[in-house]
Amino acid sequence: MDECAFCRIVRGEDPDAIVLYEDDETIALVPLEPATRGHTLVIPKTHVSRVWDLGREDAAAVMSTVVTVAEALRHSLHPQGLNVIQSNGAAASQTVDHVHVHLVPRWRRDNMVLRWPRKAAESRDKQHVTAATIRDQLESMPSMAPLPVSSPEDRRQHLGFIQGVISRMASASASAKTWLLPIMIAAYGYAFVQHSWPIAALGIAAVAVFALLDANYLKQERSFRALYDQVARGGSVPPFSMNPTLAAPADRTKVNYWPDPQDWKSWAIAPFYLPLLLVGGVLVTYILSGC
Repeated sequence: MDECAFCRIVRGEDPDAIVLYEDDETIALVPLEPATRGHTLVIPKTHVSRVWDLGREDAAAVMSTVVTVAEALRHSLHPQGLNVIQSNGAAASQTVDHVHVHLVPRWRRDNMVLRWPRKAAESRDKQHVTAATIRDQLESMPSMAPLPVSSPEDRRQHLGFIQGVISRMASASASAKTWLLPIMIAAYGYAFVQHSWPIAALGIAAVAVFALLDANYLKQERSFRALYDQVARGGSVPPFSMNPTLAAPADRTKVNYWPDPQDWKSWAIAPFYLPLLLVGGVLVTYILSGC
């Protein structure tokens, strides 16, 4: 994955970046290809890919900077209008995987084109159905209810609880590897001595089961690390909540215990378990060949 271009600007590693404004949480800069004179981007310094992953504090900081820059554009360039655009995902034409807001000053004869469909996407009846669906979701979201303000001490304790879970997941992963090795050695060794391919197959099955458990531990560890980061930056997580889905992307609102491809490919899983599976496969082949 290519390194985030905006994160390089945040770290001051892009000498060509034209920064207009910077505070502790945000930066305003000129895009590489401005659509109009004064076109400005506002980004959070925290790397967040989509607007729905923004914590409340970062969201408030971004919007505050948007208003500040909009006022500066108004008085310095005297545009006849202003578009404020924020896109998420390829379908919405997002090209940099870091939340950013476009402020595009407008004049009547500029070259900027925004086309709205001439026909409504839904009939009025369907609009009511869609509105009810969205309204139900809004009412069920914990972020819509006022969250108690956590004191710094409460936040430290909350982070400590989450870190405890992360540590337990890491410990469970190490234990899985520790338990597997003698089981695997005994199974493969007995199978080799007795020329018993079923025992070797049982050893392979044991490796596969432990790999699944370990990948699950890694998945849960990563989900709680995301929750930790969300709490640390003041995201919309209720005090002392231990629900990792609150920090998950919008399309993952339920706990999923099946490891993702990136979990299987992790250095903690594939490099350890794959050779053990290959050894078992070679052993079964050796026994079946009658050597």
